Formats: sequence, structure tokens, C-alpha cells
Amino acid sequence: MMKKRLLFSSALVFASLVSAQKLKKEDVIGFWKLKESGFYEGKKKVVKDFDNCRLMRNYAIREDGFAVYNYIEGQVGDCIPSEPRLSFWKIIDNRIQFFVDDKTILEEVIVTFNKDNTMTFSSYIPVPVKDNDPELEKILNTVHYNIVESVY
Repeated sequence: MMKKRLLFSSALVFASLVSAQKLKKEDVIGFWKLKESGFYEGKKKVVKDFDNCRLMRNYAIREDGFAVYNYIEGQVGDCIPSEPRLSFWKIIDNRIQFFVDDKTILEEVIVTFNKDNTMTFSSYIPVPVKDNDPELEKILNTVHYNIVESVY
């Protein structure tokens, strides 16, 4: 009986290791352009209706530990780029953390690799926010996502 339990436990651990996604530096380095963005309302995916101007948003994740995020707003024909956001980046488990220093995290996202060779960045909310205002609480706990595709 003990052998069966040990064998079952070993098989379970092995299966979880094989199915777990391993985030590696080599897989995320590059120039990533926004393909789709949105959020989840419960289990329903809500895609934001972006024009080509906003779809110019991009991440340059560099091998030297720096990352540049270019945020674009406006309408086609009147695109307004913001000042590029320069930060450091590092991998923590299945997440990328964009940070300035030990105390200032600009963004932390859960990374999922998709079958079409894109990546999905989803909001990382380690502890859900509790607030007296249910509407504010809902907004602060909303999981947003960005699907980015590799340009090079």
C-alpha cells in the first residue's frame, strides 16, 4: 500500500513539473508589439477596441536587464507617444517584474506563452484589495491582459 502511495505521489509530482510552464530569459527577450488588450469580467474576456495607433504600444525587453515600454494614445493620424518608460526587469517564477529599484515596482505581470507564438501579460494581484467602496474594490481587483507578438 505504501509503495502505491509513493508511486502515485511521484507520478503526480512529475506530471505537474512536465505541465508547468517554465519562463526563461531567452523566451522573453525581444521587441514585443501589442496585438490585443482587455480585461476579465468574472470569467468573461472583454477585448478593448483599439485602433492601429494604440496597437503601436510595445515592449523592448533587453538582454542586459533593461526594458523600455512605449505607450501610444490618440487616433489614427494623430498618434501621441508618451515618454518611453525605462525600467529594469527580472523573472520571478512565471512572472516578469518591471522595476526601478528594490522599492519601486512599476508593473508585474503573469506571462503565458500562446500557441500562436504570442505572449499574454496578465495582471498579477498577489493579495486582492479590500475596500468599503465595492466599485473601487472591483476596479482594483480587475485582471487586465495584453497579448504581445514578437516583432524580432
